[in-house]
Amino acid sequence: MEDQTTDPEWNLESAETAYSVIARYVEHTQISGILIAVLASALGEERVQPIVESGHWQSFMASKRELAEAKKDIESLTALIEKMRGEAR
Repeated sequence: MEDQTTDPEWNLESAETAYSVIARYVEHTQISGILIAVLASALGEERVQPIVESGHWQSFMASKRELAEAKKDIESLTALIEKMRGEAR
């Protein structure tokens, strides 16, 4: 059997697909953060303290910071997609 792999192509459709996937992950992360805040509030400060000191919490916060730093990249991708839409017209 011959290997019939094709190289992925970057075009408007693939750019919009990438943006859609990224947007879903960003939205999920934002909703997760809100839910975590609500749960923490319901538990109270004393019961939340061990969670906040855990490695899992530290990983969550690092991930949240990285997402905030990715905002410029997301904006650049949005601009690229808009440019590609304009060229496709």
